[in-house]
Amino acid sequence: MAPKLRYLTDTRVVQQSGTGARSLQVICAGLPRCATSSLQAALETPAMGYDPCMHMAHVAPHVDRLELVLACMIETDTEKRQKMLRPLFDGYASTADFPGIVFVDELMDMYPDALIILNQRNDAESWVTSFTNALQFFHSLKYRLITMLWKTDRLHYQVQCVAPGLVSSKIGTNAPLPSVKLYHAYNDWVRREASKRGRDILEWKAADGYGPICKFLGKDVPKDAQGNELEFPRVNDQKTMRFLQTILLTRGLLSWAALGAAGWAVGKYGVQLTFGYAKTIFGSASY
Repeated sequence: MAPKLRYLTDTRVVQQSGTGARSLQVICAGLPRCATSSLQAALETPAMGYDPCMHMAHVAPHVDRLELVLACMIETDTEKRQKMLRPLFDGYASTADFPGIVFVDELMDMYPDALIILNQRNDAESWVTSFTNALQFFHSLKYRLITMLWKTDRLHYQVQCVAPGLVSSKIGTNAPLPSVKLYHAYNDWVRREASKRGRDILEWKAADGYGPICKFLGKDVPKDAQGNELEFPRVNDQKTMRFLQTILLTRGLLSWAALGAAGWAVGKYGVQLTFGYAKTIFGSASY
């Protein structure tokens, strides 16, 4: 599917049980805007074989999945939460981006054999800038008001409101999102959670390419027909996110315009038709 459309529609059917169903083998625990979509694209290639990869693109177009994510974030009982998470992650061979990042500790327990990659930016300041430019819009009142006629967008906004609080409670800081402090606190939390469970972590940045990931996962570096190492995918850049925002705002404004036009039509013609019908029925009556 075209990268520009994948947050708007998702037709993939994932087998979650029975013969052939996948189990989570790779947890990419890094924050959004840390090459999460590029990691998804790389992991889903035939050479890597960790397909499908759970990602926000597989959640945002679906009312039921957004409702499930929201319910999981609100649930405070860890055992109940893990049971609720099963229908979301079972059948996926890997995960990157949201919603996996807010459930990293639970996923480590649910899938004890999964390997953990802590994907990062070159520095915290560049992450803050990238997050602000690409994702801060989805936390804004503008997004909420303009898109609220679409249930997926309403739920998405609610998810964006709840997630920072859950993350803050887990990592032990009230640092604002995005901020340098939150970036470092989150990564340190992932390291602590992995260490408590005796799990190794690959700390990785996009500039590192396939090499370290393939070594960590026990895979050969993907090559083309001529034997040259493939370039690591580059997906979900700022241009794509701006395009997505434009589509959502346009869709929202058109929906409000349609609702306004419908209201005007009812007000102008509905009342007239009602009075005309009443006159026809009762016009000849004598009292």
